[in-house]
This record gives sequence, C-alpha cells and structure tokens, in this order.
Amino acid sequence: WHARTRPAWGAVEAVLRSASLAAESEAPLYIVHMNAAGEVDMLSYAREQGLTVMGETCPQYLFFSEDNLAQTDGAKFICSPPVRSGPDQQRLWEGLEDGTIQVLSTDHCPFFYDGATPILYEGKPVAIPGKELGREDFTKIPNGLPGVGDRMMIFWSTAVATGRITPNKFVELTSTNPAKIFGMYPRKGSLTPGADADILIFDPDQRVQYGVAHSHQRTDYNLYEGWQLTGAVDKVFLRGKLIVDGKEWHGQAGSGKFVHRKPFEYLI
Repeated sequence: WHARTRPAWGAVEAVLRSASLAAESEAPLYIVHMNAAGEVDMLSYAREQGLTVMGETCPQYLFFSEDNLAQTDGAKFICSPPVRSGPDQQRLWEGLEDGTIQVLSTDHCPFFYDGATPILYEGKPVAIPGKELGREDFTKIPNGLPGVGDRMMIFWSTAVATGRITPNKFVELTSTNPAKIFGMYPRKGSLTPGADADILIFDPDQRVQYGVAHSHQRTDYNLYEGWQLTGAVDKVFLRGKLIVDGKEWHGQAGSGKFVHRKPFEYLI
C-alpha cells in the first residue's frame, strides 16, 4: 500500500502546480526524484510555455516497480516518492534520452534492512535500526534507499553498454549538468584548464557481479545484488590527487574544500 497512498497523479499535479508558481514568480524550477510518466509530460509542457524548468530522476525509478514492493523483502524498496510501474520507467528513460530530464542523481538515504544484525564496516561491527522498525507498525518504517555508490556502474552498464545513450550523454547526466545547474561549472563538471581535476577513470569492459560487497555503503543490503554489470570504476582523483585505486581507498577525512557557487546556468 506504500505506493497506493502516494499516487502518481499527486506527483504529476505537484509538478504542474510548482511550474505555475514558478511562472508567477518568474523563478527557475528544479524538480527532483521524478518517478511518474506524467511528470515528464508536465516538465515538457512547462518548457513549451517558456518556463525555466529542469528535472532529475534516480536509478530506483528506472529499474524497480510496485512489483518489488509486493515481494517478501519489499521493505528494501520503500522510499518516497515510491517506485512506480513499467510504463513510468519507460517514460523516464525517454526523458533522459531526449534531454527532458537533465540529471541522474540518487536520493541516497540508506537504512539497514535488519538493524538487529551487525555488519563489519571499516573493520568494526555496525548495526543501525532500520527497515525492521516497520514490522509491527508500518507507519514507522524508514523511507529511503542506498544508492550513491551504485549510480555510475549501474547506469553505465544499463544505459551506455546497452547503447541507450552515448558516453558523452552519460557524462552530461552524471557530472556536467549538475555542476552547471548548481553553479559550480567549469570548476566542477569539466576537464579544462583551471578546473579542479576531479577525474574518474572508468574501465568500460570490466565484468562485475555486483552487490553489497562492492558498494562501500554503510548498510546491510544492496538493491542490485547479483546483477551482472559491464564497466567498473578503476581510479578516482580529487583535485588531481589519487584517492581510489582499484578497491583501495587512499583519501583522508577533512580533505574536502568549500566550493563557492554562482547563479546556475539555464539548462533546458
């Protein structure tokens, strides 16, 4: 009943209403976590009316549906907004491919599936109350999924390796467009003189049987457990410094730097 209590028409109406308010205030609008086919249609319609409206979706809305919620482990897929249907997934894919949706993000918000059972994380046992909180009272179940560590490999394997989008489009959706929208371009989101040299080296041919052991996220499950992927992260550089080499982490806590942002660029 999770998805039924949050119907798709409510999301569609909210996009249209938000666009109307943006038009009245002459303000740009960024729609996050798009999950329904009608949202893509409303986004396209708003643009046709001359509004500056941009959109983002997440991998869970491309690959999972209400059918997953009906499984015995359906609690793993509880998030808000909820996952929808096959036709909704198809329309979201179309939106990514044709430029209606500009960003693929994650809405990363992980919880344990079984918070009573510890896992080993960075050499220490960790157990955090999670989805089991909704076992006796569903209103208490945490809403959210892990995803920030999965996005690049999952999307490459299902979108680029299959020929749905080009490598350049992949970079736009995951890096360049977010940097522009959030006022960090060209310092971020580009490989040009003066940029920060944040670089991902990606092996497009490496085969991986994916799962919780690969994702480096502090949770006890992975939505993509057992998926056979093509393409994997090889190295990561932060401002020119190697911080990931294969499976080895070389970064240090406190190495982040404040990024002063400017007004975003219009991406429509």
